[in-house]
Amino acid sequence: MVLPLLLVLAAAPSTQTWNFNTDGTPEVHIANVDGVVRVDAVDGNGVVFEVVREGGKNSRNEVEVEVVQEGDVIRARVCCGPCEEDVQVCRRSPGAVRFSVKVPRGARLEVATVGGPVTVTGVAGAQTLATVSGRVEVSGSEERLDVSTVNGAVALAPRKVVTTSVSTVNGDVRLKLPARADVRLEFNTVGGRFNDSPARLGGREQTYGAGTHAVEVSTVGGSLSVQP
Repeated sequence: MVLPLLLVLAAAPSTQTWNFNTDGTPEVHIANVDGVVRVDAVDGNGVVFEVVREGGKNSRNEVEVEVVQEGDVIRARVCCGPCEEDVQVCRRSPGAVRFSVKVPRGARLEVATVGGPVTVTGVAGAQTLATVSGRVEVSGSEERLDVSTVNGAVALAPRKVVTTSVSTVNGDVRLKLPARADVRLEFNTVGGRFNDSPARLGGREQTYGAGTHAVEVSTVGGSLSVQP
């Protein structure tokens, strides 16, 4: 019975937590390689990071995670090698790391990941989100959104629509517009569909309301679905 117990303990996830005080509108930067990134807005001025190494601290997938604060800028990253090294090159996945982050509603957010999904809920500040193969879901946004992914699907449900840019290769995009949206939508695609209808090479344009705010969606083979 001793050996199985040791194996279970070695495989148990390793968790770290960081807490930071801010002015209520911090910049939060997250860089992950493989694993979930989830960001939820909360009341108050605090930022809380809970980071879980899925492989366990003593497994062969052990990685380093660095979370630092410089004034009201907080940066978190997964390091391929010692975090002290200036150049980080990930030749293979260092192991899955899960980020669960609480931020003030007015935070500005920048997330980059390779192999994991990104979910952001209730964050009002500007957001730049990039993945290679992970799904991106954003709800409750109120400022500029820039989203890019290669194969991941994108689902956006903003509380308020302003300038928005979405770029995918094969990922489908779903946009749920708030009431009284004021949007000029431009969809560019090679072989995708717009609201279940084929879109010719070069794309489609659609206006909702006065069309004040530009929403640009570009795909190669992905489709766009808009729910007014």
